[in-house]
Amino acid sequence: MLIMSEKSKAFLEKNCPEVLKASNRSDALELLEEDIEKKGFGGEHFDEYNNYGRAAQKVYDDLYLSNPK
Repeated sequence: MLIMSEKSKAFLEKNCPEVLKASNRSDALELLEEDIEKKGFGGEHFDEYNNYGRAAQKVYDDLYLSNPK
């Protein structure tokens, strides 16, 4: 089971529930990275995060830091 904040869990339940089904950190981060690549860009320049991307990156960081390799 992945360790994460309640805020991260709520974000994933709403936006990317397949991440919650991942069995390990590596799989979860890969799924979230794919989601960020699809929906997380499009600021003034395409290579900048939009609001979704910034929120998803915070969740990514939480998962990365909260779960041992």
